[in-house]
Amino acid sequence: MKRKASITRGLAAVMAFLMLLTISASTLMFEYAGAINSALNVSTSEIITVDDGTEVDTDYYTSEFGTDYTNKQSALKLEMAVAAENVLQAEEGTVLLRNENAALPLAAGSQVTIFGNGSYNSNSSASSISSIPTMTFISAMQKVLGAENVNTTLADNVYSKLSQTTNTEVIEAPISDVKAYESSWQSGYNDAALVVLTRVGGESNDNALYGTDGNHMLGLSTNEEALMSYLKDQKDAGVFGSIVVVINSEAMMELGWLADYGVDACLLCGDPGAVGFEGVANVIAGNVNPSGHTVDTYAVNSLSAPAVTYAGDNTQMWGNVDEVNATCTDTTNDGREIDYYVIYAEGIYVGYKYYETRYEDAVMGSGNAGSAAGSSTGSGWNYADEVAYTFGHGLSYTTFDQVLQGVEFDADSDNYMVTVQVTNTGSVAGKSVVQVYAQTPYGDYEKQSGVEKAAIQLVGFGKTDVLEPGASETVTVPVERYFLASYDTKGAAGYILSAGDYYLSIGDDAHDALNNVLAAKGYTTADGMTADGNADKTYTWNQAELDAETYNLSRFTGVEVTNQFDHADLNYYGIDFTYLSRSDWEGTYPAEPVVVDATDQMMEDLNLDWYETPADAPAVSDFTQGAENGLSFIDMRVVDYDDDETWNSFLDQFTVEEMASLMPDTFGVAGIDRLGIPAQARADDCRGAGTLTATGESSLTWVSEPTTARTWNTDLCSSRGRYLALECAFCGLNELWYGAGNLHRTPFGGRNHQYVSEDGNLSYIVTSYEAAAMQENGVNYAVKHFVLNDQESHRESLATFTNEQALREIYLRVCEGAFCEGGAQSVMTAFNRLGVIYAATDKALLTTVLRDEWGFTGHITTDGFSKSSLYKTHYEEMFDAGLTFFCLDPGETAAAIQSFIDAGDGYMLQCLRQMTKHNIYVAVNSVSANGLSSNSVVVTVVPWWQTAMLSATAVFALGFVVCTVICVVSICKDKKRTAVQEG
Repeated sequence: MKRKASITRGLAAVMAFLMLLTISASTLMFEYAGAINSALNVSTSEIITVDDGTEVDTDYYTSEFGTDYTNKQSALKLEMAVAAENVLQAEEGTVLLRNENAALPLAAGSQVTIFGNGSYNSNSSASSISSIPTMTFISAMQKVLGAENVNTTLADNVYSKLSQTTNTEVIEAPISDVKAYESSWQSGYNDAALVVLTRVGGESNDNALYGTDGNHMLGLSTNEEALMSYLKDQKDAGVFGSIVVVINSEAMMELGWLADYGVDACLLCGDPGAVGFEGVANVIAGNVNPSGHTVDTYAVNSLSAPAVTYAGDNTQMWGNVDEVNATCTDTTNDGREIDYYVIYAEGIYVGYKYYETRYEDAVMGSGNAGSAAGSSTGSGWNYADEVAYTFGHGLSYTTFDQVLQGVEFDADSDNYMVTVQVTNTGSVAGKSVVQVYAQTPYGDYEKQSGVEKAAIQLVGFGKTDVLEPGASETVTVPVERYFLASYDTKGAAGYILSAGDYYLSIGDDAHDALNNVLAAKGYTTADGMTADGNADKTYTWNQAELDAETYNLSRFTGVEVTNQFDHADLNYYGIDFTYLSRSDWEGTYPAEPVVVDATDQMMEDLNLDWYETPADAPAVSDFTQGAENGLSFIDMRVVDYDDDETWNSFLDQFTVEEMASLMPDTFGVAGIDRLGIPAQARADDCRGAGTLTATGESSLTWVSEPTTARTWNTDLCSSRGRYLALECAFCGLNELWYGAGNLHRTPFGGRNHQYVSEDGNLSYIVTSYEAAAMQENGVNYAVKHFVLNDQESHRESLATFTNEQALREIYLRVCEGAFCEGGAQSVMTAFNRLGVIYAATDKALLTTVLRDEWGFTGHITTDGFSKSSLYKTHYEEMFDAGLTFFCLDPGETAAAIQSFIDAGDGYMLQCLRQMTKHNIYVAVNSVSANGLSSNSVVVTVVPWWQTAMLSATAVFALGFVVCTVICVVSICKDKKRTAVQEG
């Protein structure tokens, strides 16, 4: 009997444990229901439409794949099209950097051996589509060249036993392991040695400056050096006919060593995603003529850019960090990163704008450009020692001639129209990219006012169709005059068009275009130029007077554009800091970081505690809540954003609780049946949409964002946006947190694979096309991370200092095209700070610039809410700044704003209504509206997993109760029996 009671008590304990476990799990899972529903591809809304005999077309967004997103055949048809698109983008986005002795394309029937751990453990992403297998580098080469022509001995026996390179360690086989299998290529498979080199990055992980072996992380590692030396020896001995290197990296590796190791050809393929390696193989085999061009500078020394002085491993800690931590007690951010700051000391001189500007000044003998400051050699600065491949570089298997036919200004569009005739002068069909660059005046006014000017900057581009040998095509490239304006922080406090000589030049790359400008100025190789330019490829004009009027008002809203970010500059806080200036390269180059002590004002601002209810704030009672005005969600689809009367009537129908329920976002938000608002789901990242509703499989992983940019093809930028939107629809999503909103400030950025390039103007153009296509197909393009989140190191709460010119012309420019030209309707803020003001509380950023200057009507989210205590004590500042929903928030913000309104803060209610308007406006103008009409009813559906969790909890609770009752009864019987026996 005692044994039976012990078993029952044990079962009761187990049931109690399981009950508590399921209760705890249910509580956590219900808080993050949106994320779970997204992962499981579960919809929480059902649309029921009453048939009243009226035919209404509710397919507001459709395509050749239809709007039945549960149709498996349609989903697979879409993914097949996406796979073909990715191969095409990989083909056009692959860059031929070097091609000596016509090593590429490989001759038909060539037999090759594959080297490099990157060939097996590549920087790419797997597909889970069962009908579309992942294409690795090796499988792609076997498919295109024939498996019988590809020697994979090393992959099979050596690389398969290695792991992938990390952000701190290059994993490559010791040369002894390679030589052990050299018999496999000594007498065959030696037409070419194909070497794949890989570097990686990722969220929270910038590439280290130095690898574990002490070499530059983006240079060759010790084992890679040994491999390249061995291959050179083999080639010199007549074993290999050629050496071809493939760079599988979005970190800009050092490539000045190629000639030293006898490398004949080098291809840049970046990260080709799930199937893009097939496109790379097509280029190697000559099935496709390469037409990609770089979107970054490839320096001889990856540490040579001035931006590296403050970045990644060089991120600095406050000189008085203990005082900062003691003073800023409510923003210690759970121990995260408040200790750190970074200074964009380089100003506007990022990437090619640094190297090319310094080159011009060295040629012209100005600004102490030839000094040793910043030189990689320790002697006078010399362009050839610093740059391996410049921005815009890319070779072809054929040759092209480009003739500048004319430039005309179109006042109606405010564009210069640059007309170029392109002729294929070689023997192979191919595409050519027309690149247009500008130089604007840098005179006394600019030097005195601290207005910096790059010697050359990209302002437009176009691409031909495939041209057969001897064929020509005329390409007209529009150049926005706005790109020729500079932001004058200290003088005009706005944009100016400088007085002096302007140049528009075409060129094969940034350096070639600059040489053409220098030729137009009368300079030659006798002055130190790397090559003589062609003045005929440059158009020039003179502007007599400085113009501070043309762009002093927003081009989009007409509001004044003036200084908003003084607080992002160290000088604002009384710390004397000089940013890099071409007026004196030697005196202003950031040779080493300076230690900054946070001032009292900085520490006060770090605390973020500045909100006060405005004196003219409305009362809570001024607003109507819970009215019955007869307006439903779908009715608002045809209502203009500026129709305040109708919007207010709609908003009057909400209760505070209902409005607040739309704020927390866990990859989605629940609907509101009463107002016909369906549930919405969102996804993260620009590489894939998520799980296809019809198949339960993940959509294909795309080529990297820079790969699309390297195509220099706006049609492919649009295709990317369109196809990603369609995939989102088939995944049940109305929004994609997309990426592409930051810069390749240095080669080491962990998310360089998500961001377009090192150039603000190129990013502006690329994202404008992507965003427009995505929005046109009913999915909200969410730019992230807004703004200055250009590194992953210490990103949470990192204080980021820059000047307004750099912020306006480069870092905001990256996002500006997507919003202002592409109509992007969503944005994610960043974890970092502008100066010391947290990005999600910076009203100048989120309201003055984004909404007032740019006319943004969409909604704004935080970055991942759950990670940062910054969010949890400064709700009022975030609401006031303009945020509308909160990423991965389990509901704390909803409770917070409810409490503020309950306490009588009418301004918070006003903010909440505005948040709701933005959230509804974005949703109703998306695929969430598909299938809805005035006869539709939205019904909330409880997800199966919630029912399962509740059922499990009930079962364990019942089991606990039953076991407990049995135990009690058993104990009572035992006591009674014992009493009888003792009596």
